Amino acid sequence: MDQKPLAPAVDRRRVNVLALPAPTTGLYVLFIAALLAVGLFVGSWMHNVVLGREWVQELGKCLALDFAQQQQCTAPLEIRRGLWSLAGAGVMAVFAVAVMFVVPLMIRRRRALQVPAPKHSAVVDRFGQLASEAGLRRVPKLYLGPARMGDAFSFGRPGSAAVALPPKIVGLLVRPGPADGVVLHEFAHIRHRDVELAWLARSSWYVTLVVLLVPVAGAIWEGPSLLPYYLWRAALLAVVVEIVTAALLRSREHDADLRAGQRSYEKVSASLGLLGPGTPATWIRRLRMRHPTRAARVTVLNAPSKAATSDFLRSLSAGALAGILGPLVVGTATALLTGSGVVLGGIWASAVVTGSLLGFTVGLDLWRSRFAAALAGAYPAESPHSARGAGVPLSGHGLPGVFRVAVGVAVGLALGQVLSFAGIGQDVSAPVDPVTLIAPIIAGLGTVFICAGFASIGLPLAVLARRPRHFWLPVALLSTATFVVTTWMADSLDLALTNFGWLGGALWIQYGYDEWPGIGVALVLGITAIIAACYGQFFRGREARDWMYFKDNKDDDGGLDSQRRPHLKAPGSSFWLPLILGLVAGIAGSIFLVSQLLRISPIRTAEAASQADFLWVSTTVLCWASVSAVLCLVNPATGPATTFIAGPLMLALCAMGVAVFWLASTDSVPWDVLLSIWAPAMARGFAISLIVVSVTVTLRLAVQAVIGFANRVSRANRTTRAAEPRGRAATT
Repeated sequence: MDQKPLAPAVDRRRVNVLALPAPTTGLYVLFIAALLAVGLFVGSWMHNVVLGREWVQELGKCLALDFAQQQQCTAPLEIRRGLWSLAGAGVMAVFAVAVMFVVPLMIRRRRALQVPAPKHSAVVDRFGQLASEAGLRRVPKLYLGPARMGDAFSFGRPGSAAVALPPKIVGLLVRPGPADGVVLHEFAHIRHRDVELAWLARSSWYVTLVVLLVPVAGAIWEGPSLLPYYLWRAALLAVVVEIVTAALLRSREHDADLRAGQRSYEKVSASLGLLGPGTPATWIRRLRMRHPTRAARVTVLNAPSKAATSDFLRSLSAGALAGILGPLVVGTATALLTGSGVVLGGIWASAVVTGSLLGFTVGLDLWRSRFAAALAGAYPAESPHSARGAGVPLSGHGLPGVFRVAVGVAVGLALGQVLSFAGIGQDVSAPVDPVTLIAPIIAGLGTVFICAGFASIGLPLAVLARRPRHFWLPVALLSTATFVVTTWMADSLDLALTNFGWLGGALWIQYGYDEWPGIGVALVLGITAIIAACYGQFFRGREARDWMYFKDNKDDDGGLDSQRRPHLKAPGSSFWLPLILGLVAGIAGSIFLVSQLLRISPIRTAEAASQADFLWVSTTVLCWASVSAVLCLVNPATGPATTFIAGPLMLALCAMGVAVFWLASTDSVPWDVLLSIWAPAMARGFAISLIVVSVTVTLRLAVQAVIGFANRVSRANRTTRAAEPRGRAATT
């Protein structure tokens, strides 16, 4: 038995990162949804194989009619095609659930697991005591493995979990010791629903592998025209699945350690000494390993804030899965909504599905990372091997960490766009237009920077929450709404660029914002930014609450030392600068608008009205882009969020200028017309922020990285030159 003593460096305050939901939960759901979406493609492909000729003939007859009649004529055909797609996904879901219920039986037979014998009564009793200690309402089933079994693991069906223990753990479980931590770790997996999520994901992948062979068999039967454009996508999907599965399992191991250590820290810490080092030799093996190394698990257990660091691979996986899922949902929803009169219904359906999952995965991860960084920054791990100073934030939490997440999501969305099976069933070539990659890249970068900015300025509001869910539930809703709207914006921009090129992009900026969800979310972001900035500026007396830390490390009086509780603060000033910029830009914009409106007045013709509309759009877009760029250059951490303070203030002043012009010209103010131009301008400003933030913050961080690299090279050269005389003197 390889029980090695551990000498961990424990944080003085172990941040309770479990107070916020783990982003891997949302990633699991996104992973399962992306796999089931393959059924949408296969269902559509089966429709084309069985009913393709009839569909083409009937569609040709409908094209001879006018537009209104075309919609009514093609609606039954398209709805039938959409139902075939849904049927494909439904069949996959049914088989995935069936496989999940069958797999436990296969595991028991394959692993030769046995129920405990009467001689193991002491082990069974101890197992039940630990289940009660872990807070489980129902004691899981216990199985004993053969001598060749290495590690304990949990498995089972929904509502009927089980734990398999190897003989070495069974021998130690008779009395309290390190084996208790192993069992508590498996109980934490059960409590986190890891058994259901992991095995449903694995069952979905098993079914997906079989379903992916259906088009291959059909192509071999009918001709290989489909294969060249299908096989490489299927192969890359398999690679993505392998990477995502390994990353999910590694992350859930850390969460299980922390959950088990929340009640029995010493037992879990001792149980890690039973593990081997497990350090893989190559980066490929590190990428594929299902469990973290012992050193990584010890580090996270002792400094939980490290479990919330930003992860490029997890962000890349989320973006890729969303990129694969989105186009398939668009195609199916568009077909089902044909003839309903819903404009861009397929895009909205895709935005709701993929945007909500990205918001709960990536958006919540950014808040969790900022939460852990702020609380751990005051009490970093006092490791004797660390060269990091006490005032330096932990790696992965700061702007470089946010930049990794942004790049991961952007690259993942673009990669998923390329990998998606959407369109292959109708067009075997399915060419990839590079212009279509612009929208997902902008959406990925801009949305992550905006969510990270709100996490920075909104974190002080966490001290108002008496319970964790009072904090993370509004955060999750805000992040989800932001990702839903930005996903819709990206898809609509993609549609405009694909159909009309750069002219379509210009038209998208001017006329694409009369949808109420975009306007509503822009208003919510503006109100949230104002409240967070005001609270951070004027109310700084609140300290961190008890629920923000694990209760295993307490001071002598049994509670957190009030003298040492950190204050949650936003980095830099997030109130006065955007307020001043908004006032300056609004006054300048309103003066310019009034002067130009006086020049083209009276506005009585359609041409004059068009000129006035273009003047309003161009002025407000330029002013919003200017304040957004300045704020992001001055402070890239909070600038993407404080844009929603300066921007709405600027729009209000510009609208007041227009109201003054109307009042002077007509002795009245048409408030309904004023509202009709102001409301879309809010959503338009949101879209402009998305573009400006993605470009400005990326360039700002890139220049900062280049300067930092040049400084490091310069210092290294000076050090080398200074060491040469000493070396010659020593030689002499």
